[in-house]
Amino acid sequence: MRRSLLLALLAFPLAATPAFAQEEEEESSEEEEEELEVDFSDNSFDLDDFDEEEDEDAEEVERLEAPEGGDLDEELPLDEDDLDFAGDPDGEDDFDFDGELEELGDDEIGGEGQDNVGVYRDFVDNMDDLGAEEELLSWESYMEEYPNTLFRDRIERRMDELTEEIYGQRIDDPNSSYKDAKDREIGMARPLVLENIDPRTHAHVAVEMGFPSYLAGTVDFEWALAREMSVHAGVRRRLTGPNIEVGAKYAFIKSSRLDLIATGMLDFRYNTDPGYPGVRPQLAVGKIFDVGGGLHVVAQGGVDMELRGEPFSMRYIGGAHIRYQANDVVSVFAEGSLNYKANGLSGEYPNYPNFQFHVLTFGLKFQPGKQPIEAGLAANVPVAYQYWGYHFGAVQADFVGYADDLLPKVF
Repeated sequence: MRRSLLLALLAFPLAATPAFAQEEEEESSEEEEEELEVDFSDNSFDLDDFDEEEDEDAEEVERLEAPEGGDLDEELPLDEDDLDFAGDPDGEDDFDFDGELEELGDDEIGGEGQDNVGVYRDFVDNMDDLGAEEELLSWESYMEEYPNTLFRDRIERRMDELTEEIYGQRIDDPNSSYKDAKDREIGMARPLVLENIDPRTHAHVAVEMGFPSYLAGTVDFEWALAREMSVHAGVRRRLTGPNIEVGAKYAFIKSSRLDLIATGMLDFRYNTDPGYPGVRPQLAVGKIFDVGGGLHVVAQGGVDMELRGEPFSMRYIGGAHIRYQANDVVSVFAEGSLNYKANGLSGEYPNYPNFQFHVLTFGLKFQPGKQPIEAGLAANVPVAYQYWGYHFGAVQADFVGYADDLLPKVF
């Protein structure tokens, strides 16, 4: 009995387990069939319902992501704070170009044909004393050397300004620092003993003291009626005595592009002791050569006719002036002046040797910065003379003040 009962207990789980598993499997299969079962008999089912639900979901996402009252497809305006890269909450910091240059570095070279901040700044500093033509040529050379320059836009704008300044036709503006080439002054050197050949409005004062007892002075004012024409008046002691002088000059060539001037001059003078009138017609030419800061060469010649006696007395006058601009302030110069009278040709004193008094002058000129003034200090040494020696050497100082805009031009 006990054995039968024990066998029945052991056999029951073995017999019951497969049947139970089979029963669970059948129940699960029935549930899946019920879930997959769709009743297509209901005509109310429509696929458009799914599309409407998707559109509603998309609108909800757009509403959550877009700013209030806005649209994702709408281009939103930028706020000033969005452009404040420096982090200034008030948006007051401006773009600092110099600061940007510092960040680039003075010594960093980006690649072949590229400059840096140090090279650019040094080049700009050397542009101060150049004319428009020279500066334009310098920038063209710079662009050839550094075709990939970091400052191309700035350089091209400056080159456009220089081109307009040189070749442009603009209305004259008295407040403008720019002038067309046809209106700019050449800045030709003014000789010390010889005559000025460049028509410009200016005042000239000079004093000369010679050994043993020679004293001479000059006070003269010149007014430029036009860029090419001027008149002047003043007093000056010449070898024949104190003179009251008036005159005019006309530059039939005055080119700032060629740095060339050619001038005709006519002066009327009255010698006070002894008293007689005189006329001094002369021709002069001057050229500035591109050597260093500028090499000025001036040459002039003419006659000085004393309207006295029968026939009138005539002297040959003229000379040359050379000045070299050593730097922005100082220039050195040398000047030779001649005064010659052929007594035999004039018939006034046929039996006397010819009169002559030729002087070599050398010294320094000072022009502080770009101010329209200059001062000079020189020594005068006679190199050849006949008859009265006037002086055996002298020192001379002068002052010139230019005032091109002081008086209006008439023509």
